[in-house]
Amino acid sequence: MNELWIGSAEAEAALRELEARRSESNERALRVADEAIAGVRARGDAYVAEQIERFDKVMLAPSEIKTAPAELPVDPEIAAAIDTAIDRVSSFHEQQLPKSYRWRSSDTEVQHRVRALRRTGVYVPGGRAVYVSTLIMTAVPARIAGVGEIVVATTAAAAARPELQYACRRLGIREIYRSGGASAIAAMALGTQSLERVDKIVGPGNQYVTAAKARLIGEVGIDMTAGPTELVTICDDSADPELVAADLAAQAEHGPDSAVVCILLGDAKPPALPEKQSLLLRARGVADAIDVANRIAPEHLSIIARDAAAIAERAENCGAIYVGAASAPALGDYIVGSNHVLPTAGSARFFSPLGVYDFVKRSNIVTVGELDLSLIGAKAVSLAAFEGLPNHARSVALRAEVRR
Repeated sequence: MNELWIGSAEAEAALRELEARRSESNERALRVADEAIAGVRARGDAYVAEQIERFDKVMLAPSEIKTAPAELPVDPEIAAAIDTAIDRVSSFHEQQLPKSYRWRSSDTEVQHRVRALRRTGVYVPGGRAVYVSTLIMTAVPARIAGVGEIVVATTAAAAARPELQYACRRLGIREIYRSGGASAIAAMALGTQSLERVDKIVGPGNQYVTAAKARLIGEVGIDMTAGPTELVTICDDSADPELVAADLAAQAEHGPDSAVVCILLGDAKPPALPEKQSLLLRARGVADAIDVANRIAPEHLSIIARDAAAIAERAENCGAIYVGAASAPALGDYIVGSNHVLPTAGSARFFSPLGVYDFVKRSNIVTVGELDLSLIGAKAVSLAAFEGLPNHARSVALRAEVRR
């Protein structure tokens, strides 16, 4: 693969093409999502059962779609790995829990109250593999937040796997909805005869899952509209090209629409790259490399270079940063402790990794005292009058006994 110097016309064209691919609207995915939402609204579980048979080749009666995890034998090695992942992800996320607080001014008190969502749906992809890791990444922070009810939606085949059922039991999950794709998202958002609707849906999925989540914003909360996996690697001549290539290949493994970018510093040797999904750039210095990384705003940023920690400090727009040769992004996908549900498609400019804070809602409780009312009432009346809202002004004036 040809190297492109950052700042050249060829590199600029390649970056623009990458950005254009991210922003393409998939009309077919939106149509499929709209059909699924309409089907669930009209027919509920019966429609979902038809979709399961159509796409997963599994026949389930509508009453059989919702199930509970069972006690099934699990390979001890896999069970131990699941246990370790749950423990580490829990330990990392426990410090994220937002706190309620009270603020006072004179005899007025405003309380900022943080409470967990009542019911959350976690979507676990089940097409190419059984993503137990995604179940852990989504359910652990929900549990730490105090969410009372967690329902897992995944394909019938994935739901049948003892490893997934074991993880559900470990996480205190009692409901599994054996459906994948857009119809599962619609069922969780809208509710069916067997499934009570949820307050928020989290978890990544294919283009149809993403389209359904986007269409249902407002009827249900969502975490983010996740797109294909992305990795940008910055490396210098201290990096082992084989390690760099392995990291890039690992993320490309998620699917043909994954994007991997390697930025070379100095005399770094270019790694072998997946041809159709990659971009190879050479920077004139660290500043150029950081500028491009911040512009791409990738899901994952890996830095294998001297002073990797200092370079990481300069990176602003990325879901997760992996610092140093030992820090394989694939470790973060499973067991380091950080969350692997990350912003994609440039949304790391404004979205954050999934965390405990995604499973709470905040309310403000206001108690105004008579003394403070006498101090601030007239000013509120002035602001309301300035904005042309006389009834607002009168509402305060009646209480504060102020006249203009």
